[in-house]
Amino acid sequence: MPFPPRILPPLTPRQRDRTELLDQKIGSPREVEKSLRDIARINRYLGGARVVEKALWPLLESRNEATILDIGTGSADIPRHLVKVAQKHGVNLTVFAADLLERHLHIARRDCEGFPTIFPLGADAFSLPLRDKSVDVVTASLFLHHFRPAQIVSLLREFERVSRLGFIANDLVRDLVPLAFFRLSAPIFARSYLTRHDGAASILRSYTASEMREIVDSSRVAATVREHFPYRLSVQRINSPQKKAKPAFAG
Repeated sequence: MPFPPRILPPLTPRQRDRTELLDQKIGSPREVEKSLRDIARINRYLGGARVVEKALWPLLESRNEATILDIGTGSADIPRHLVKVAQKHGVNLTVFAADLLERHLHIARRDCEGFPTIFPLGADAFSLPLRDKSVDVVTASLFLHHFRPAQIVSLLREFERVSRLGFIANDLVRDLVPLAFFRLSAPIFARSYLTRHDGAASILRSYTASEMREIVDSSRVAATVREHFPYRLSVQRINSPQKKAKPAFAG
């Protein structure tokens, strides 16, 4: 859904590169699990899962099966959502759910029991252990804001390298409105102290759509930046379909 016209000018705070606690490996296993549950709740109810889903199905139209690499997967809530929806579309979806942090993958492995086509994978997003054009689509949710512009350029090029049909990255838009909403709704969406800190930090270190367009332009990756309600943006690239995927993992 296109972002609705604003009645008031955007209320854009200064960008602040505040390190998030989950990235610093802070928190007990119980608090980490609570925080990943919070993120899954945010993706479900505040638009992240919907943005990926709506962009994905045109790429997979008329296909019986497909492979996805989900970057920064956390508890793999997006892969589980996509597999469920794929079943309704008659698509056999295989998902490599990638994360750099083993403590996240431990939770993902447990949560993905009963999902035999989801494979949690330890991987560095900047140097993926996959061959060129070896998965159909790369997805990433609430991931790009963790990085500065030069790093995002490297990520987009890596997404482009491994994907055959394209990639979809959705993220937050920096604005005072979502920041105020997050603080007011913290009892619902941020039950862990990690999320209460990281949620606000995420909004303040994220990008406006115009800033993200400048980054994408500098990457020389032919991707499109779109705005979505409420206060989400996506970076999408759609490639021309190719005949057959190569084996995914480099030997």
